[in-house]
Parts: sequence; structure tokens; C-alpha cells
Amino acid sequence: MAKKVFNIFTTILLIVLIVLVVMMFIMRASGNSLSVFGVRFYRVASYSMEPTLKKDDVIIVSKTPADEIKKGDIITYRAYEGELAGQPITHRVVEQPEQRSGTWFIRTQGDAEGAPLDPEITDGQLIGRYVMTIPLLGKFYSFFLTPYGLITIIVVILALFGYEMISLIVSYKAIDKIEDDFSDDPKSGEEKNKEKYNSKKEK
Repeated sequence: MAKKVFNIFTTILLIVLIVLVVMMFIMRASGNSLSVFGVRFYRVASYSMEPTLKKDDVIIVSKTPADEIKKGDIITYRAYEGELAGQPITHRVVEQPEQRSGTWFIRTQGDAEGAPLDPEITDGQLIGRYVMTIPLLGKFYSFFLTPYGLITIIVVILALFGYEMISLIVSYKAIDKIEDDFSDDPKSGEEKNKEKYNSKKEK
């Protein structure tokens, strides 16, 4: 029983690690972002939202229409100017959004003490609203980015995969042995049962 539970645990762990590594590679290749079924994952790249969001946190952002954004929401938008032009920024909405001539205008600012007020953005820059931070994933990502971390994770995955392959081979051999035992005995299961019944009756 304990071995079966351990096998289930190692299988789940292997699947989780593979999924996480795939996510990390995609996020790294796409500039710290990943989109899955309309939900986006971002890695916080600065200290501008501390203490609410810490640098290297991995957050979930859901696509949200501009008319649903309210003062106090944390949103992610794409900068159009300055040093961060083209980059996603996650800041808090500090004023109630306004619609002027059919366009929504939103004012944001970082939570960090002394953070400057951001230039006003439009609904065309809006990516979505912050939903939650994924616990520990940011630390896993930071560890993954280091050479030592990448090697460690790959070694663990290979070890788990090797264990799964060995367990699978052992299971197949056990099944083959049972089948061989049945095939070596020319008597069918029904005949064996009849013999067993007759021997009991004779007694």
C-alpha cells in the first residue's frame, strides 16, 4: 500500500514539475508573461508595488473591460512611452476611470512609498485586472533562472522519470509472469474449480 501511494506521489510530482518547467521556459522566452485560456501570468520585475506585490512574484491577470475597472483595482497595462515602452506594468488605479469621447482614461500609481504618479493610460493599453499571486511560484522561477537551479530541476525530473520507467518495467514483468504461469497449466480455471469441488465432496 505504501509503495502504491509513493508511486502515485512521484507521478504527480513529475507531472507538476514538467508543467512548471514548461511554464518557466515560455515565460522566459516571452518576457516574463504567459497566456493560458485568456488568463495571463506575469512575473513582477520591479519593487514599485511593494509591499502588496514583491519583485519576482508570479501573478495572475484576467482580461477585463475598461468599464469594469474601479478605483483601488490593481491592473496590468502596456506602456506606450518612456524607458518601459512596450513592457507590461502592474500598478494600482488611484482615480476613478473616466470616459471621454468614447475612450476610457485610467490613472495609476505604484504602491511603494514615494512612487510617482503614472502618465494617464487609455483602454487600448489595458491588459487586465490583477486576480492573485501564486504562492512560491516566484521563488521557484527565480531559482529556475540560476544555472544551479536549472541543473537541479532537470536532475530531479530525470530521476523521477527513471524511477517511473523502472516501476513500469517491473509491473510489466510481474504481469508477464502471471500470464506465463496460467499458460503453462493446460487446465482451465473452470476445470480447476471442478477438481477442487470434487475433492471436497469425496472428503
